[in-house]
Amino acid sequence: MKIFLPILLFTLTSLHLTAQNGSWEYFNSPSSIKCLAAKENTILAGTNGDGIVRFDTLANRSLFNTGNSAIPSDSILQLAIDAAGHWWMQHTGSISRFDGTNAQTWSLAQTGLPATAAIRALKVAPDSSVYAATDNGVAIFRNGAWSVLNMSNSGLPSNNIWDVAFGPDGKMYYATFGSGIVVQDGADWTSYTTANTGISPLTNVLSVAITTDGTLWALGALSPLAAARLAKFEAGTWTGYNVAAIGVTSGGLFRKMQADAFGRLWVTTFSTVSVYQQGVWTHYDEIEDIGCGSDETITPVVDGAGHIWVQNFCQLSRFDGQIWSKQGTGLPGPPRGVFYDGIAEGADGSMWFGAEFGQYIARLKNDAWEQYYPTDFGASYNDVFSIQADSAGQVWFGLGNAEILRYADGAWTLFDTCAVAFPDYIVYNSAASPNGDRWFSFALLTSGGSVGLARYSAAGQWQFFSSANSPLPYPAYFIRNILLDANGTAWFPIYTKGILRYDGMAWDSLTQSNSGLPDNRVFFLAQAPDGAIWACTESGLARFDGQNWTTLNTDNSGLPSNKTRRIAFDKAGGMYVTYWPAVPGATGATTVVLRGGVWTELTPPGWENTLNEAADAFIVDSQNRLWFAEFTAYGMVYRYDPMLVHTENPAGEPARFSVFPNPATDQVTLNIQSASTGMARLRVSNAQGQLVYTRFITNAAGQTVDMSRWPSGVYLFVVFQEGGVSTVKVVRG
Repeated sequence: MKIFLPILLFTLTSLHLTAQNGSWEYFNSPSSIKCLAAKENTILAGTNGDGIVRFDTLANRSLFNTGNSAIPSDSILQLAIDAAGHWWMQHTGSISRFDGTNAQTWSLAQTGLPATAAIRALKVAPDSSVYAATDNGVAIFRNGAWSVLNMSNSGLPSNNIWDVAFGPDGKMYYATFGSGIVVQDGADWTSYTTANTGISPLTNVLSVAITTDGTLWALGALSPLAAARLAKFEAGTWTGYNVAAIGVTSGGLFRKMQADAFGRLWVTTFSTVSVYQQGVWTHYDEIEDIGCGSDETITPVVDGAGHIWVQNFCQLSRFDGQIWSKQGTGLPGPPRGVFYDGIAEGADGSMWFGAEFGQYIARLKNDAWEQYYPTDFGASYNDVFSIQADSAGQVWFGLGNAEILRYADGAWTLFDTCAVAFPDYIVYNSAASPNGDRWFSFALLTSGGSVGLARYSAAGQWQFFSSANSPLPYPAYFIRNILLDANGTAWFPIYTKGILRYDGMAWDSLTQSNSGLPDNRVFFLAQAPDGAIWACTESGLARFDGQNWTTLNTDNSGLPSNKTRRIAFDKAGGMYVTYWPAVPGATGATTVVLRGGVWTELTPPGWENTLNEAADAFIVDSQNRLWFAEFTAYGMVYRYDPMLVHTENPAGEPARFSVFPNPATDQVTLNIQSASTGMARLRVSNAQGQLVYTRFITNAAGQTVDMSRWPSGVYLFVVFQEGGVSTVKVVRG
């Protein structure tokens, strides 16, 4: 819907442009891993929608999906690799075999199973037969044909099979629900349950494994979701273990296990990956050792080099016997989580994404996705609460535990100094000052919103601010963003408290009572291309021109709601605003753009506004595209391209002002060539687009600008005046 602005309280000037139809692009988080398989140099990770990621033992990876290969489905539920290197996969209703070029598929009915059968495990026997353990017996592919082993044609006492293992002596082991561990020794069948082992609960078995020395291991539980107990059968004796009995001191529950060809038994819990070898247990803590929280719902696998591969919240982790490393799938999409301020554009045009609960940082560069893990660079956690990029090419990541991660020219640096002043705080936002200083805001989520600030000088010195040494209120809600103006003054919106400012020497506060702010509930600040500062408040938008505040609301404009939350500007005169609906609980658009005096509501495809929410992580990139995330969608990012074609000046129209001397040394003079009278706005940015100078000037000859303190380089002088905007590039030697 388009709404024309009836009362224009301000002027947004723009470059000469032509509008085309805008386009939306949606970026979803990568599919979760559903299963793993490994044999020799091949490690497979099956996903729930993105196909199969193949790794080798050096962690090189490639993607197989229905678009680039013959695999029949992108949603893979079970995987196995046979002796010939064929990939066996279960997908909805079928089992397929892929030889690297062609795939053959059998429906469940063709295997002899009911169409509704639930496959719990897919295993390859030493003779290359393939076993599918199901709730309707075991389907077996041998010598090119399928058969089904069940209660009606064998000594199986139960058809509810959860796992299969193959003993070195040729015996078969079946994990059943209701009949415990069932051992097939030729024509002989034996069941081990709680009744004849004394191990509880062993009547219902989730997993079974045989180590190379012939020791039998099992995980028994009252139900698939209940706590499991580990059982061992060795030298005719049964022994039961809980997690404490094997030395897991941090608690947790048994989850999955895997015996490998190297004589080891691997067991996952909610807090560790544990290995049993030659009678000794060794435990690797999910945070301290692996660096990633557990999700251990998938059986780990071991490759031909003896590396263990474990699925977790970091997608995959690998242990080579010495070091745990995270193995991102490289699948496209931002991390799953809540983005807050977790979208930024780097100086090279790449896009960065990070989220709370996201567990990694994603980077989109030249249409390729990369994944980085903060814990690999010394951070305590992988959660990201904010990302900001500066004109020097550095990208700053705000983490938990008051930690800050910086990326610059391929190098990562962790700053943990702030944890001394703000222990357990999250880094909520940051911003760069024209003099090279950087500010950070902190929030303590557990104490009603306590806040703090830190300034990191260009010389590498830290200065901390709290309610004890500054006017920062306590308790206070979050400082949602930081604005540094061209003079280096820092602006901090504090919800319910108005705006706090610091010029390096003194603090002052802007509120309803002492300024033209329409509301003390201020959520966000941004500076427009003309130098004006805009505030998103609960009572509309407020614009500060350097002297006065002007309010834009539903009464005097086409603004759809006064509950404004974020604002961003593009380089073609567009102003984007995101808001909460005026009527609580209302659905529909929550983002609007003002361009050429016209408000246009923007509703991305698939948008669901279920929690009275505004868009999250709201930025405009260097190509005038709007990026934002949907808070409740937990990992959905949208990009809106207005498809604007523009030039710096209208075709055939010369610049409306001149600058001399050019190249310059210490001072330049501006001559405004327009015949109009009154005030104009001058804005100067460096080659990286960072604002370095702004002021109001008169439309007359002889306006001077002191450049003596500016570094050598190229600067963009932009004059906003009645009738348009004009740009001149100036070189300072």
